[in-house]
Amino acid sequence: MLGGPPRNLIDLACGTGTHALRHAGRGVAVTGLDLSEGMLAIARAKATAAGYPVTFVHADMRSFDLPGPVDAVTCLYASLNHLADAADLTRTFERVAAHLRPGGAFVFDLNTRAGFEALWREPGTDCGPGLTLDRRYVWDDDDPWVAMHLTIERRSGETIQRGRSMLRARWFEDSEVRAALAGAGLALADCTPFNPFPEVDRPAIKQLWSATRPGDDR
Repeated sequence: MLGGPPRNLIDLACGTGTHALRHAGRGVAVTGLDLSEGMLAIARAKATAAGYPVTFVHADMRSFDLPGPVDAVTCLYASLNHLADAADLTRTFERVAAHLRPGGAFVFDLNTRAGFEALWREPGTDCGPGLTLDRRYVWDDDDPWVAMHLTIERRSGETIQRGRSMLRARWFEDSEVRAALAGAGLALADCTPFNPFPEVDRPAIKQLWSATRPGDDR
């Protein structure tokens, strides 16, 4: 695995560029990839404002093809939990393996079933200046998929705008993740359970996984 900081890195499902910009600020050559043009527009604006030369690419992490190889690939904020099934997981991991140099590292996190039970079960409401967000969830205990239904209310003076949206995500069994890594030719290095939310009384609502492409380090 990497003996030091990566020189270059691909950040999958980079969203608005939060993680990509952190690495760019440390001098890493970063390419951020996302399927949302809206997210990428925000990421590009943030990179320009910070003066970081990050490359952002509109692509699907299941089928992307970028110049390489790179020292590391990351996929964080439980983005992989939105893939449809284990076959999509394997396809994504195969693209990661194709872009890593021998000895390069792949780091990703996943929400566990315990995480969905803790965070995607009880309805809730979030309020901010001019904004109210109601969340409710649809569960089937025999199905790994959970649906989050959002009702969004925006207020500006006397004007009120309401909208609805839905977000779906799922958990994967450890055996599915391990099989997908092996199927892509990646070697599992570590899987560490963690809980980033001290207010949630559960020990392992997320997992941090790391894997390598077999071969000599640089």
